[in-house]
Amino acid sequence: MSDSSQTRLAYVAESTYGTTPSTPTLIETRFTSESLNANITNETSNEIRSDRNVTDLVQVGQNAGGNIDFELSYGTFDAFLESLMFSTWSTNVLKNGITQKSFTLEKTFETGATDQFHRFTGAVVDSMSLSIQAQQIVTGSFGFLAKGFSAAQTAITGSSYTGANTNPVIDASNRFAALAVTGLTSPQLTALNLNITNNLRQQPVIGSLDSKGLGAGRFEVTGDLTAYFENKELYDLFIDGTETDLTFELGGASDKKYEFVIGKLKFEEGEVVAGGNGQDVIANMKFRGLFDGTDNTLQITRTP
Repeated sequence: MSDSSQTRLAYVAESTYGTTPSTPTLIETRFTSESLNANITNETSNEIRSDRNVTDLVQVGQNAGGNIDFELSYGTFDAFLESLMFSTWSTNVLKNGITQKSFTLEKTFETGATDQFHRFTGAVVDSMSLSIQAQQIVTGSFGFLAKGFSAAQTAITGSSYTGANTNPVIDASNRFAALAVTGLTSPQLTALNLNITNNLRQQPVIGSLDSKGLGAGRFEVTGDLTAYFENKELYDLFIDGTETDLTFELGGASDKKYEFVIGKLKFEEGEVVAGGNGQDVIANMKFRGLFDGTDNTLQITRTP
């Protein structure tokens, strides 16, 4: 029997989309749960028979994908962030771009004498969510779309593994700083959620079960925040449709940290209500990141 607590998840970057490098060095990654799986498309034969039976079930397509859920730690997911942003780190700065980066992902299930390997080729990060809650660990999820899937009982010939780093997980108390929103004086948040998507789509082709590749849609950054309702500044940004921005840092005080900057955003929904007796009045706001003309929509800066 296989135990989920003994599952290994590792990845290697592909130089050719959908092709695992020869003799790869796979990097183990940290995760809290995952839902990577094969997606098989079947069509049922519609032939009419006098005995009313179904004649066949035909496999017509195959792709793969799913989520990798995580607790944020410095340096663990920098390669996945490149794939998410369709870009590469340049002097520790990452901005959303147009260059796709794919991986081979591998799950290893410990089953005793013979391990079981599930591999996903042409895996690209389609989305990321990040949840920052008061007095909680910062958590998130990467959503992947992949080209192909295979199962095996042996390791890739010549492969090796590099262990995951041991940097501490990042919390939203001591490791959250530098929150700034133009137009707000010292905002006091209870939660901040960030959602990023590439709107990827599979590209099926005649003559193959696998898609030929992945098409990319618009890069979208949305999110929501909850803040103590102290004055009219935050709600005015929503009512007036005023452009603003958002900056915050996650990680160490001076190093091993990330700065997230949405250079231009607008609040598209807002709510301030008295929910009941004995409660704080909270502003619930939803926002959308916009192209700022300089740094695209989202910029992430890492401090090693």
